[in-house]
Amino acid sequence: MAKSLRPTKTPTIRSVVAVALVCASFTGAQAGPATIDYIENPYQPHSTNGGMARVGSVVGQVYGEHQDMMALGVATALGYRLQRLSLEAEYSYVRYQDKSNDTLPLGHGNRVGVNVRYEVLRIGSRMMGPNSMLGLFVELGVGRGWNSWLAPVADNRTRMVQANTSRTDQTVGFGMMLDHRLQEPIGFPRRIAWFLGWRAAFSSHAPEPVAVCRGTSCKPVPTQPTAKLVDSALSLQSSLAFTF
Repeated sequence: MAKSLRPTKTPTIRSVVAVALVCASFTGAQAGPATIDYIENPYQPHSTNGGMARVGSVVGQVYGEHQDMMALGVATALGYRLQRLSLEAEYSYVRYQDKSNDTLPLGHGNRVGVNVRYEVLRIGSRMMGPNSMLGLFVELGVGRGWNSWLAPVADNRTRMVQANTSRTDQTVGFGMMLDHRLQEPIGFPRRIAWFLGWRAAFSSHAPEPVAVCRGTSCKPVPTQPTAKLVDSALSLQSSLAFTF
């Protein structure tokens, strides 16, 4: 008796594509960055190479203008960490206010700068806890700032108002980073830190045109000679820092 022959079924395009997708996803999971960067031991030494971004607040005191004043604002920075060494570009915006009257705005300032930071001491996870680290740093920087001063309004008391200024400054500072790495990395970020830094800024003293204003009435006054050579400012920065 002759046997009936049935044609052999060939795989459909849909089934081939499904198998390919399953294999590709499995391969990607094996080679993905989450697997490569996984921290097996939460107490192992920290590797801090990578890009870095910071954003946070600035509180400071400014000396050397025609009146001492407070500065309140925000700062952001972007750079790169190479183990203990960091290089970053920074931008900050602050508003100036009278120290004796915190409701009296005096002006605002923008500044761009470059900072070099080095962690002189690290306290690792054995003391700080799993995947955590404390770094104590010193830093040097240089920047350029532009200050704009507000004209007084009718109900302002008598005060001095100077022309808008721009200055180059040099900075020196120190602080700490309480740094925590993600044991199972998600790509961005790989590390999250609380950054706290104190910074002093110095610039050459340059006499600027100034007027004495009572209400909205202002009268220019001659610039008085001074033996002062350097103006200074002292600020505190508190930021969240991300390594990626």
